[in-house]
Amino acid sequence: MFFLPFLLQSALLAFESQAVIEHRLTLFARGGAGAQDEAVRMVGEKVALAAHVWQQGAKSLASGASPDSVMMDTVALYREAVDENRRRLTL
Repeated sequence: MFFLPFLLQSALLAFESQAVIEHRLTLFARGGAGAQDEAVRMVGEKVALAAHVWQQGAKSLASGASPDSVMMDTVALYREAVDENRRRLTL
């Protein structure tokens, strides 16, 4: 039964990510220092988040967590990051 909740959370992540992509593309199209700052910030955030997610997943698996729960936790971490970016970009 793991498949359906994981599918739902992954679909929500995809939809929510589209809003952030839209905001960033609009910002990049306008250009300027803000666009440059966002591009640099975006790359740094992606690298840092990937490292954090990998570390959390490795810790969870090493402590006996199921792969299913690690996958759900991974999607949750990415959804949190997307939500933070959406809030920041819509101010």
